[in-house]
Amino acid sequence: MRKKGRAGRIEAAWGLAFIVPSMIQVLFFFLIPAAFCIYAGFTNWNVLQRSQSFVGMANFAELFGDPKFWKAAGNTIYMLIPIPIYLFLALLFAIACNRGTPGNRVFRVLYYLPYISSIVALVVMWKYLFNYQYGLINSVLSLFDIQGPNWLTDPDWVKRTIVIMIAWKLIGITSIYYLAALKNIPGTLYEAAKIDGASPLQLFVRITLPLTTPITFFLLTVGAVGSLQTFVEVQLFTTDGGRNYSAATLVYYIWQKAFGVSGEMGLASAAAAIFGLFIMIVTVLQFKFSKKWVYEGG
Repeated sequence: MRKKGRAGRIEAAWGLAFIVPSMIQVLFFFLIPAAFCIYAGFTNWNVLQRSQSFVGMANFAELFGDPKFWKAAGNTIYMLIPIPIYLFLALLFAIACNRGTPGNRVFRVLYYLPYISSIVALVVMWKYLFNYQYGLINSVLSLFDIQGPNWLTDPDWVKRTIVIMIAWKLIGITSIYYLAALKNIPGTLYEAAKIDGASPLQLFVRITLPLTTPITFFLLTVGAVGSLQTFVEVQLFTTDGGRNYSAATLVYYIWQKAFGVSGEMGLASAAAAIFGLFIMIVTVLQFKFSKKWVYEGG
């Protein structure tokens, strides 16, 4: 019994030793910064001033009364649009690759390149493609006597341009996840269904879709968090968030308040706290409703 108890204590000690680094990481890079952010949201902290004092709910009241904050919030939700687009296209591409389509390995590499490429280089390329005067997109449209819009400055089209770019960039990496999921589906399920007379559409609806819902849920959750944090595209595509703040997101709004001319760190911290709470609510809702459509096997 002593040996067993001693072995148990040694095993528990090793287990604790393995999780301590992760606990330290969570403590110093999440819990402490989050607590400080919430505290700073109740102060008038300004990087241009040494003193700071407690101001209660003043920062939150200012945020809720700022039209730019609500504009940025609406744009942040708008950035969720690419998710169903690249999920659907990536699934189709993964199915084509899984069937051994000629040249699928080459296409896998080509579609994966945007994900690992520099975002700055990608934005420069897209700004050239969508340039109103000499861009390739408008040049092609002009061949059909179509006047292309001002993609980069029009308040409506600049957001759509960013959405198209995000969807295009994430198709490759998403298709790899789907391809891995498809490889894990037993071929016997398809064979049995074919013997029973199932059509290709029925195979897709009854087998492929249900068995890929776990990876779809993962990609949906991660994609939502990533899309809600859209920042670099807005910063590089637009100036000051675009005309009429048309493309600015909450992350861009927070960055502008914190590191702009005013240096309002307290106000930015309050906005970050609200934004963090919003992401948490979205994630919790996704987990709650996942039980209704994610196939868990059995």
